[in-house]
Amino acid sequence: MSKVLLINPPFNIAKENYDSSISVGLLSLASYLNSKDMPVEIVDGAREKNYFDLIKEKIVDCDYAGISVMTTQISNALEVSKFIKDIKPDCTIIWGGSHPTFFVEQTIDHPLVDIVCVGEGEHTLYEIASHKDLNKIQGIAYKDSSIVINPPQELHDPAKMPLFKWDLMPKSILYKLDIIPSLTSRGCPHRCTFCINAILKNRWRYRTVGQVLEDIKIIKEKDYFKGKRLRFWDENFFVDIERSKKIIEGMIAKGLTIPWETTVRANYIREGRIDDQLMAKLKRSGCYLLSFGAESGSPIILKKIKKDITPAEILHSAKMCLKYDIIPQYSFMIGLPGESKKDMRMTLDLIDKLIKLDNKVQILGPQAFRPYPGSELYQECLAAGWKAPQNSEAWAHLVENELSYLTVQNFPWVKHKDFVESMEAYVRFGAHSISSAMGSSIKAQKLIKLVFVLLCKLRWKLKFFAFPLEFKLAKKFVTK
Repeated sequence: MSKVLLINPPFNIAKENYDSSISVGLLSLASYLNSKDMPVEIVDGAREKNYFDLIKEKIVDCDYAGISVMTTQISNALEVSKFIKDIKPDCTIIWGGSHPTFFVEQTIDHPLVDIVCVGEGEHTLYEIASHKDLNKIQGIAYKDSSIVINPPQELHDPAKMPLFKWDLMPKSILYKLDIIPSLTSRGCPHRCTFCINAILKNRWRYRTVGQVLEDIKIIKEKDYFKGKRLRFWDENFFVDIERSKKIIEGMIAKGLTIPWETTVRANYIREGRIDDQLMAKLKRSGCYLLSFGAESGSPIILKKIKKDITPAEILHSAKMCLKYDIIPQYSFMIGLPGESKKDMRMTLDLIDKLIKLDNKVQILGPQAFRPYPGSELYQECLAAGWKAPQNSEAWAHLVENELSYLTVQNFPWVKHKDFVESMEAYVRFGAHSISSAMGSSIKAQKLIKLVFVLLCKLRWKLKFFAFPLEFKLAKKFVTK
């Protein structure tokens, strides 16, 4: 039977380390192949420094190499692919993940890529490695006499997928892990125009209550997870509120309480849904953090992106979380097509109100909006003059020197480029406490980081963000 090597290339983003997480996608793929008795191994280049040595050792008896690729991994993914082809030319290289899914044709056009797996890959990868005729496999692109793109694969039913097989992940990674990932559902039923789920039409699908509780039981029995926190890595854990209640009540009744966090929408925190009674149970079961996609403080922008929430609901959700000693965490973005400086200032105003409620409130971003093909907003970006790179080499060149996915300076729809580009740093380092800011995972010398933090705090206090010279200078001192 064919053996598959799954590889997570390093990212280009500079961080102290990536030990706080693992590649959930690769673990899910490996668990599915393992359940089908197909030999599979994982090499995680983001967390294993000797990943080239590991690839060289393991690829010898592998027929297939599955490489997970986000945009910030392209240059390293190309390097890994060439390395494999040099060692074992007959090894079939399969790229999957968000970037190949969005840019199918230009990805498969690269000579180092043999097959592209589009969307969810468990069934697809198994069929490929089982030597099924490529023209009969849904959800792939490949080369014949020309490029062939097959119809999409049907969405998977999580209830029919195996639970994570933890021992397939290198032990060295599991012991360093800060937060244990669990996946109780896939997709999302909401319509946010910027979201990958809405673009790819990933409808919401779920595991049963029994499966979720069994997963937690297994996690609590693992030595390498003792004393660690759990994250339900769902897009939205509370879609089916009765299912969520049964999971939470089951955790309490079966002695499966554990410190845990998950995602939720701000407008779910209300009477008859996530009310005082359920919030109290959340706390009893071990919930210590709820993560919200707030996105904007501007009602106009929230309506534009079809978020279907209001700034008032965002503030109410924070107050409810704090009432039950649960950390509220909010992600924001700015720099959308058509967004005015006034809209952006409203986002900063909402962030300020949230932070002033309690220093426990956590803010992620505001990150600059990045365009995904297929979204409604993407058409506005194109109309403004946006031209995406036309091949994988061009993508690699574009992102290899950036600290994040693309640079705002190249976005023609953004009028206030310096403001948008610097704002995440000014919030991260200026709006929070000095100790929190210094704990950032961005790699830089401690003294340089401290000086930058103090300048950011002064800017945040004055709400003066023009001429971000220290931000531009600080970027030069970030090390990879």
